[in-house]
Amino acid sequence: MKRITHILFVVAAHAWSPLFCQQWEIGGHIAATGFMGDINPSNPWYFKSGGAGLQLTYNINPTWGVQAGYQMLHLQASDRDSKDPYRYNRGQKFNNIVHEASLRANFNFFRFIAGRAVNRYTPYLFAGIGGLLHEPYLYSTNGTRHRMEDLQLQQYATIRKFALAAPFGLGMKYNLKGPWSLGAELAYRVVFNDDLDNISNNYPTPGQYPAAYASSFPEMDRIWWESVAYPDPSNIAAYQGKAKGNNRSTDGYMTAGFTVTYTLISKRCYWWN
Repeated sequence: MKRITHILFVVAAHAWSPLFCQQWEIGGHIAATGFMGDINPSNPWYFKSGGAGLQLTYNINPTWGVQAGYQMLHLQASDRDSKDPYRYNRGQKFNNIVHEASLRANFNFFRFIAGRAVNRYTPYLFAGIGGLLHEPYLYSTNGTRHRMEDLQLQQYATIRKFALAAPFGLGMKYNLKGPWSLGAELAYRVVFNDDLDNISNNYPTPGQYPAAYASSFPEMDRIWWESVAYPDPSNIAAYQGKAKGNNRSTDGYMTAGFTVTYTLISKRCYWWN
């Protein structure tokens, strides 16, 4: 019985050894950022700002990996960058700081083994799920920063500051030498939230002017607020309570940048020898 138990244990250990074969990557990245939503609904190359992040990857084998990441990204967009007359005249704009945490699966087209002379590069695809915290804001004429929720620039001013997202994209990585690798990556996130640019419903009514908030910031007087809230402050009646954005229920943003990773290679990995 002891011999049979020992044989079964050896067979099981051999069969499951790839699952316990640990090969980790740690790294960081910088990226340009872009936004798609009510402002810029159609241009996937609308990159206006930037951000950075950290990542930790567990490689199941040279083809598949699971990656956890954190990114801090700045998003911004303006209707004045559009050639569409309606959006240009609407004149809306925003800034936003996004804190994103994600978990994704990576698929290498070639068997990629850091530190090996073969297959020192590979294109790859990835997809996953993420969560983000955000808070859109604007700067007044004298440079004071104002939360857009406080400005009440929509008829219903509540902003959902947490959202789920679905990141996906493609990249290329190259093993420079030993454990060090360099990569380039293009990613897009579908965000299940329509508040990243603070345009999700209707124009405000004049009664929503946040007088109490303005009293703390005298530079934000009614004239400035109306110039931000409406395309034509001289004709507020033509806009108040009417649709401000499109009928899509999701926003999105993209990143394009470079990664640097350091691989911790376990010599126990049979596929690393």
